[in-house]
This record gives sequence, structure tokens and C-alpha cells, in this order.
Amino acid sequence: MHPIRWAALSAFVAAGCQTYTPAPVDLLAHARLFAERIPDATFVRAFAETLRQHDPAIHGFDVADGLSLEEARYVALLFNPSLKVVRAQAAVAQATAELAGLWDDPQLSGSFFYVLENVWQHNWFAGAYIAQTLPITGRPGLEQALAESQHAQALIDARRSEAEVLNNLDVAWVKLSAARLRVDLLTALVQRLTDLEQIASRLAAAQTLTQLEARAFTLARVRHQADLVVARGEAQGADLRLRELLGMPPGLELRVEPSLSTTERVSGSEQLAKLSQSPLVELAMREHDVAERGLQLAIRKQWPELWIQPGWQEEDAQPRPAFGFSLPIPLWNGNAQEIGERRAARNVAAERLKERLEAATHALAQADTKRRAAVEQRRILDVELLPLTERQVADAKRLAELGQLDTLLILDAVTRAYEAQLAAVASAVTEAEATVELNSLFWPSLAAPAKEE
Repeated sequence: MHPIRWAALSAFVAAGCQTYTPAPVDLLAHARLFAERIPDATFVRAFAETLRQHDPAIHGFDVADGLSLEEARYVALLFNPSLKVVRAQAAVAQATAELAGLWDDPQLSGSFFYVLENVWQHNWFAGAYIAQTLPITGRPGLEQALAESQHAQALIDARRSEAEVLNNLDVAWVKLSAARLRVDLLTALVQRLTDLEQIASRLAAAQTLTQLEARAFTLARVRHQADLVVARGEAQGADLRLRELLGMPPGLELRVEPSLSTTERVSGSEQLAKLSQSPLVELAMREHDVAERGLQLAIRKQWPELWIQPGWQEEDAQPRPAFGFSLPIPLWNGNAQEIGERRAARNVAAERLKERLEAATHALAQADTKRRAAVEQRRILDVELLPLTERQVADAKRLAELGQLDTLLILDAVTRAYEAQLAAVASAVTEAEATVELNSLFWPSLAAPAKEE
């Protein structure tokens, strides 16, 4: 072939190729930006307004009075690092879907041979062919459908990860609020014991009370001061866990509005009917759809693609056009192995879908039972136990002020009041956790990024 033709063909092929550009990750720069990150109100507010266009019931964003749980959900959706990873993974599936079903690139082949016998004037023979498939089986369309189904599955998986982060955020918010409340309760208990210790010291000085009895208040105060140190550490740990979910740096000054309650996403009368749309069930539906598409494509693959090979030959210095074709004959293989594997995978996806629905039904019953028990326990603590313990403390304190300090009685009253308050906090946390477990069976109202769906 003439050199100019080779050069033109090479330039044409090179023009269709992409070039590689390295993209190293600057971890030092990212660490610096992460340390300086703040929940930018303007940025998050714009994101909230974007979501409100899809759902007018979604609240706006305003952190002038501190960060509420509803506002923290926007921050988590935007800045949580694990969600950025799953969205990047969904983008891989999107790229596959956008480029699936393309024709195979043509194949250039050539042949040269030399005749040893001096029969012809020109002993060199040459030929060149360009082979190209003709998609007569419709396989590219099925490949496109499979890739689109896999992309839809990746989006559902990303949304499920978002829902999981929001559920974890709800639990972390309640645990932080409870941890701070325990610190407040311990602080009040230590102060109450300090006041009683001072009264006991005056009575001991007046020889109305023995030093042994007066020292009991000191021992109780010191022990609970040690508990206060642990409680403050636990509160700091809960605060760090919350910052991790929000995607905020540990050193950021963050003012949050505490809350021990979590509302149900779906009313009790609608919960059982909506289980078929729960996150895990819907993801299993997508997995089954992918399995269906995969089996359909595998069956279509048993019909081979037709390759045509138009070309050019030169014999005895005489150029001439040429044409060839190839068509595999599915006699022995017929893509049987892939078809069998895909059919078995579809059966697995069908059984998994049924299993997810049954598991969701059991999880709903268990979460509802746990929540009802926590609600009843909290009612008993709030309505009956807490008032009784406070009355006991008030009566014992009044006697102490009158000089009738019964060490065992008042220590028991103060301790029981504190334990009842702790039990009420623990009951509220249990109720909130059960509500979150119940909510995890249903989609949250928030979802990002909305534009990818």
C-alpha cells in the first residue's frame, strides 16, 4: 500500500483514541481542607432548596439558632465521605450504561506472500481486509438494557447508603443528647451531694452527727465525681461520632440542638403495606431485574454475530477488490455455560427477593414490639417513679435542714432519684433506637443527589 495511505489510515485511527492524564491525590491538601471544613450555610441552604423543588414538604436550612437534627441531615448527605464513595461507584455504572451496546471496533488484517517459482513477473502478493460485525441479533440493545438495569441498581444502592447514614445520624443524635443529659444529671447529683456534705459537716462539728456518717456523703460525692469524668468522656466520644457522620473535622466548634425523640416515617396503619417498597426489598428487586437482563443477553449470545470482511488484494501488480465473511456455527457450545449460570443466578435473585420481604416483615414486628415496650416503660418512669423519688429526696432534705439527717435514708433517696432519671434517659434512648429500626425499613424523605435519579 502507498505510504500516504498508511499515514492517512494511522492518523484516522489515532484521532479516535483517548489519551491518558494522571490524576494523583494530594492527601496533604485534602487534610488541610478537611481541617478547615465548616457546614457552609449558603451551600447547604441551596442544596435544601433544590430538594424542596422535588418535595415541598422538606424543611429549609437555618443554623442561626444551632444545628437541629433535620438540618444535620442535609449536612450529612452533602459531606459524609462514605456517601461520596458510593456515588462515585454509581457513576461507574452510569458510564457503563452510557457506553454499552456500541459496535465492536473494526479489525484490520493483511497478508503478504512471495512465490519462489519464477512464474509471474511480480512474485509478491498482498491483501488487506477490514472486518466489521453486523448486529443482526440485536445483542447491542440487550447489552444497553443490562447496563441501564445495573445503573438503576447502583442508584438504589447509593440511596440505601444515604438512608443508612441518616438512620445512623438519628441514633448518634439521640446518643449524644443522652450522653450530655447524663453529664447534667451527674453534675446535679454531685452538687446535691456537696450540699449534703456541707450540712453533714456542720452537724458533725456540732456533734449531732458522727464523723463516720458525715464521711459517707464525701465518699459518695468522690465516687460520682469519678463517674462524671467518664460521662464527659463518653459525651465527647458521642460528639466525635456525630461529627464523623456529618463529615465535619473533630476540632470544629459545632452547636447542636439536643433531642431524645425520633418520629416515625410511616404511620402504623401503612407500615405493612409499604414493606414491598422498603430499601432492602427494592434493592433485591433491582438485583432480580439485573439477573433477568443478564439471562436474556446470555440466551441471545448463542446466536453468533456475522462478520463481513471487505478488502483489497494485489496480484501480479493488479489491484482488485475482495470480500469475505465469517459466521460461527453454534453446534457444540451455544453459550450453554453462561446461560446455565445466568439462569441459576436469576433463581438466586428470586429467592433473595422473597427472603428480603419476609425478613422485613419480621423486622417490622420486632421493632414495633421493642418500641411499644420502651414507650410503656418510659410512661411508668415519668408518671410514677420519678415523682416518687423526687418527693422522697425533698422530704429527706427538709429533715436534714431541721437537723434530723438520716445518712442512709437521704443517700438512698438521692441515689434512687438519680437512678430513676438515668433509667428514664435509657428508656428514651431505647424508644428512639426502636423507632430508628422501624424507620430503616422505609425510605427517608431526603435523598441525594436528586439529579442522578
